[in-house]
Amino acid sequence: MKELFIIALSFTAFSVHSQITENSIITDRPSQAESPKVIGKGIIQIESGLFFERREISRGFSQHRNVYPINLFRIGVANRIELRVVNEIVNYKTIDNSSQEETGKVSGTENLQIGLKYQVTNDAAKIAVGVVSHAILPTGSTGVSNKRYGIVSRINISYDLSENKSVSANFGYNNFNLDFNEEGLVRYGNGDFTYTFIYGFGLSERVGLYAEAFGNYVEFEDLESNINAGMTYLISDHIQLDYSYGMGLNRVMNYHSVGVSVRLPK
Repeated sequence: MKELFIIALSFTAFSVHSQITENSIITDRPSQAESPKVIGKGIIQIESGLFFERREISRGFSQHRNVYPINLFRIGVANRIELRVVNEIVNYKTIDNSSQEETGKVSGTENLQIGLKYQVTNDAAKIAVGVVSHAILPTGSTGVSNKRYGIVSRINISYDLSENKSVSANFGYNNFNLDFNEEGLVRYGNGDFTYTFIYGFGLSERVGLYAEAFGNYVEFEDLESNINAGMTYLISDHIQLDYSYGMGLNRVMNYHSVGVSVRLPK
């Protein structure tokens, strides 16, 4: 019942991915959700940020995960289709909470992600729908990478409530433990169901705010529920700054993230 109650509560929070102005940059950060819309054909967009997370991993111990940076490269390859590449440089530290002493540390690159996003509806649609899927390749550093393949897939939906307000939701499936042997694909575990629900609005022509509920149904057994909020600031139609803060609802976790996104001219 507690898990169902948390899911019900999450339906009350939402975030946006709508344009603050008609020609301004549209990004997939800083929220956990992604926009159903793709960038235009021939456009290259770079979305980069720093991410600082602390979470409890066992009784008396916490893990600090710092990402500097996380990069999403988006390339418009055709009408309604974009190519996507994600790479991260990370640092993990394990801390004994009682003494605040560091008990373990590892740094390096995460596994590379390569994927595609397809915008199902046209730009004029009141309800926008898109799908995105990334393949995860075991290219990461020793100690950081699990040396297995994976997949991250989502259905993205958004609805414009007004000119400067919209709601959005993502539903997806992740599995980070796939491999191959003589018989073909091997799946370790059931993977995770993921969700996001968000609401956001344009405070002005340059400032946007959002609130979001998101989570994972890990291995279809344990529910992790979280919330976050943030803001975006348009320096110009091609450059956007962002900030977000998130925390766990039924687990000990919090994070900060700052970033910048740039759309390169054709």
